[in-house]
Amino acid sequence: MPIPACSPIYNCRTDAHKHQHPPMMDATFPGPRFFTILPSIPLRGLISHYWLSIGNLNPTYPMVPDGAIDLVIHQQGAQVQGRVYGTSTSATDVALAPNSHYLGIRFKPGQSRHFIKAAAKELADRCEPVEGLLRFSLENITDNIAGLDIFTRLDTLFEKQVARTQPLPSRIDNAVAQITATYGTGRIEEAASNFGTSRRQFERVFLETVGISPKLFSSIMRFHHAATLIKRQAYSLADIAFESGYTDQSHMGNEFRRLINISPAKLAKSDVAFLLDQPLPPPENDNSPLQPQGDNDENLVWRHY
Repeated sequence: MPIPACSPIYNCRTDAHKHQHPPMMDATFPGPRFFTILPSIPLRGLISHYWLSIGNLNPTYPMVPDGAIDLVIHQQGAQVQGRVYGTSTSATDVALAPNSHYLGIRFKPGQSRHFIKAAAKELADRCEPVEGLLRFSLENITDNIAGLDIFTRLDTLFEKQVARTQPLPSRIDNAVAQITATYGTGRIEEAASNFGTSRRQFERVFLETVGISPKLFSSIMRFHHAATLIKRQAYSLADIAFESGYTDQSHMGNEFRRLINISPAKLAKSDVAFLLDQPLPPPENDNSPLQPQGDNDENLVWRHY
């Protein structure tokens, strides 16, 4: 559940070998601004990215399904509040407080189990206070979420947590990776077979770990891939529907309206772009035959899972 970008945006793109933080200028970040940054390399298998909204100016944020769970810390004056946002199954508007700061940690799909006590399925479409939910303390984070060292503090916090309780891998992680890598175009039966159990057992474990069914997760991955291509405006909607695994353009339109209540054509023309235009690096295994065109590499904007 990322908070919308405030202008101007500082692009904290990093490559796979270098952990880069924003430049050190003052004690706190100036606002209004929006930052996204990768965690330290040891955490990248568990955490997608951090985001920080300084001096938010937006009254609401339309939350789009993405298959992920976010830990969000809200600071308004001296008051600090933390909440866990479970993965959503449809678009919904989240009320925001003006002139306040929001700090977010987006866990990769299925990886919140290492940091949050509740099962992912218990959090789906819900927003819960952090009290009693976290496996770690936020004490060193909530002091000043707008501080220039906030991303370093987050890395330290999560690296210590991982060192204390070594994350145990699960076969479901391979299924999540498989669906993500194929943008949801693969067959659920194949993922279940690779998991090594019956489809019913596979779906039960997937729901418990990710928060939604593998079928819905696949639909969300396919939607985000198609939406990214649509915003590049380099291909026809029919071509994008075919490449994204939809049966036809009508099928793609129905899925878009179900997930975000907006048609592909409207998405291409509207200011809904900010829902997808978070300044993050491209997926590491992007093998799509259709690629964004018209921009140089440094200006490309992607969702990262």
